[in-house]
Amino acid sequence: MDRRILRCKPRVCYSEVEEPSLDEYVFCEKCADFVYEYCSIHGALLVIPDDKVPAKTSFPDFVPRAALTIPRVFLHIAPSIIPGAGLGVFSTLTLPSGVRFGPYRGKRVKDIESSYCWQIRDSNNKWSYALDASDPNDSNWMRYVNCSRHWLEQNLIAYQYQGQLYYRTIKIIPRFTELLVFYGAEFAASLHIDLRNYNSPASYVQKFGKYCIYANTNF
Repeated sequence: MDRRILRCKPRVCYSEVEEPSLDEYVFCEKCADFVYEYCSIHGALLVIPDDKVPAKTSFPDFVPRAALTIPRVFLHIAPSIIPGAGLGVFSTLTLPSGVRFGPYRGKRVKDIESSYCWQIRDSNNKWSYALDASDPNDSNWMRYVNCSRHWLEQNLIAYQYQGQLYYRTIKIIPRFTELLVFYGAEFAASLHIDLRNYNSPASYVQKFGKYCIYANTNF
């Protein structure tokens, strides 16, 4: 056989296709299952990006940059309904389930240095670093989202996707409702939240995906 004919044939690679990492998947509430990047049946999440902050603004210098990044058409910052929690984030419009906010912005740190930290995990699901949003001029509006006191008032879930942390709505959020996410057991304990009363029925966990929250705060 002529060797020149063999050289003209396209090369075939028999190496195994690398499996996507854990944070390449998102949870579809309607399918009650994890899907790769987006659900082919129910579509992708509705993505709402942060407002862009120009170099010069008309706001006073004491207004932090984080507050200016909030998507003002959909959300606003006001005093929280939770006593002693300070400011919180509220819906300006009714938000449907399946809205994605983020990513969470902050300084990369090796250790948990504040209550504004989220852990980020690597492709092996091991802790890689933390995002610290304690500096309001080096973070975004997501730092103002407070921790829910009970699963009934939780309307956001935190999840990691492609190395970044996002919040998504898990139910319809009526106008002027505070956005609340669960920050993890250790943070809840610091707020004196009784986890025995917080924990939801099994049907709720099954519906909304317990393992979506695998980047938790610590002290």
